Amino acid sequence: MKHLILVEEANQFAKLSEFNKAISSYEEAISIQPGFVEAYYNLGNLYHQMGELDKAVRHYKKVVALDPDYSKVHPNKTLLVIYFFSKGEINNALETLQKWIKSNPDDALLFNMMGGCYLSLRELKMSIQSYEKALELKPDYAIPQHMINSLKGHTSKSPPKEYVKNLFDDYAERFNDSLVQGLQYKLPFIIKDLIRNISSKSKFAKTIDLGCGTGLSGSGLSEISEHLSGIDISENMISKADELDVYDNLYTGDIVEALNAVQENFDLFVALDVLIYVGDVESIFKTVHKYSNPESIFVFSTEIQEESGYSLLSSSRYSHSDSYIMNQASGKFILIKSKDTVIRKEGNNLIHGKIYFFKPYS
Repeated sequence: MKHLILVEEANQFAKLSEFNKAISSYEEAISIQPGFVEAYYNLGNLYHQMGELDKAVRHYKKVVALDPDYSKVHPNKTLLVIYFFSKGEINNALETLQKWIKSNPDDALLFNMMGGCYLSLRELKMSIQSYEKALELKPDYAIPQHMINSLKGHTSKSPPKEYVKNLFDDYAERFNDSLVQGLQYKLPFIIKDLIRNISSKSKFAKTIDLGCGTGLSGSGLSEISEHLSGIDISENMISKADELDVYDNLYTGDIVEALNAVQENFDLFVALDVLIYVGDVESIFKTVHKYSNPESIFVFSTEIQEESGYSLLSSSRYSHSDSYIMNQASGKFILIKSKDTVIRKEGNNLIHGKIYFFKPYS
């Protein structure tokens, strides 16, 4: 069968270090046979060998998602770590990692995964040490650097795109239950009424849900929109949103890049729980303004802080001050209304935030 021939061909290319050809053959095999575990696994190994660790992890995770038992019998224990972590069996994942590292002491990916395990167990000192070891082995490894920044309180302008993509690719299957049931996240279900309270329009001609995730806001927004689009950086999130059949168009990618690629004006922009993964919002504000109509409305939420500017929190999210948001909006948008709200729960604590409603400055 063709997909088997392609994998064998890809394996030969990989042995000859003709990596681009190998990747093309593996990807073609997957396009023919989407559930082809061996192709995903070999492609993960190839990216691992090439030092593209984020891509390696995504393909290993796909293997575990498609066939959990594959990880239990395969000699590559990275798969088993991912399996345990996906099940919440953090101690088993950590024990497997500690053994696996002994025979692979120069693998930055393993130390990054160990940092994640210790962080889940709230052993912050050990988590930082593991992330620092990953960086020592691979100085350009963006994800452990971001985690160190968040744990040490060093604010960066934005997280690595790979971090956000991996986070939500992992989160897609349990996202709704986790946010709605566990964290009592209610904004997507009240946003329609909040928008109606500040606008006389019964329907907006074109709405775009920025960072749409699994589409929690989609049903409500579709009721006040003649045409509804969504953007998310996570392919897995987009797949879940697509299942709802409420979006007319869905785009995978970074918000700024996707809006510039689509090059359409919208009447309503909604970005719930998006800026908490951004930090510096300047490029988003500029791009939303660029594609706004004169009567457009830009709605978004933030986690708030009293200090000026914005901060990277130990949760790896960002908080923003009201003064920072207003300064960024100056010359581009006029405030219609802002509203203090509880964004979600985190443990026993309530996370306080704010919803803003802006219109373009004319």
